[in-house]
Amino acid sequence: MTEQFCTDKDSVAGGYSIFADLHTHTVYSHGKGSVEDNVRAAKFRGLSQIAITDHGIRHPLVGVSRKKFPAMRADVQAAEQKFGIRVMLGIEANIYGMSGQIDLSEEDIAQLDIILAGFHASARPEKPSDIALFQANLLAGRMGKSSKAQIERNTKAYINCVKRFPVDVLTHPGFWLQLDTYELGKACADYGTYIEISSRHRVPDRESLEGFMKSGAMFVINSDAHRVQDVGRWDYAVRLAAEAGLEEDRIANAGNKPLVLRSKS
Repeated sequence: MTEQFCTDKDSVAGGYSIFADLHTHTVYSHGKGSVEDNVRAAKFRGLSQIAITDHGIRHPLVGVSRKKFPAMRADVQAAEQKFGIRVMLGIEANIYGMSGQIDLSEEDIAQLDIILAGFHASARPEKPSDIALFQANLLAGRMGKSSKAQIERNTKAYINCVKRFPVDVLTHPGFWLQLDTYELGKACADYGTYIEISSRHRVPDRESLEGFMKSGAMFVINSDAHRVQDVGRWDYAVRLAAEAGLEEDRIANAGNKPLVLRSKS
């Protein structure tokens, strides 16, 4: 164990006591470890909760088939019993249209413990008319040169998603797509959706985080681990949050409080 993981307990970092990693991937999508591997790592890190959140159905090549849900649930239950920490089954759904559509049905959502959603460049757009818009928005965002209209479209898509679906966490907002973080944060605050501070993708940046903070939004700090050794590691996220003065009571998976999930309320 000590050869695979660092011996420091990264769950307590930057002054925050983080008790859950709510964004991890396994071999069910394109992570490197099994459900049991990730849960073992979370236990080693001193976490009391972990979510298994593989990629949504519409993600090409690595998206999870609905047929795998029963096997994933069985693995989650077995790992929870073996390691004695809470293990949630979730999905990182794809937001794949300007309407905010995600690739989960009401029946899918009912089977899951936690719902994450984010934009992924490879997810198939909802309709042909979205293709050109989406690709243009992505290109401009990667160059940091989005127009006001593009930023408004990107932000509206996220807000539509938050309004239409019981999303618990918006993943890596601002990765490739520039946003009006204050307006998106207000919608998340109104509907009970958390903003992810992602160590893997290193978003949001300081300016964007401050925009979210001014909106009254709540946050989660996640690893977005695709390797077992990255479960429960969030150096970038805790450093950014501390530098921005984000208080622990605004981080839903930190401190001495229960984790409240919108999708289950």
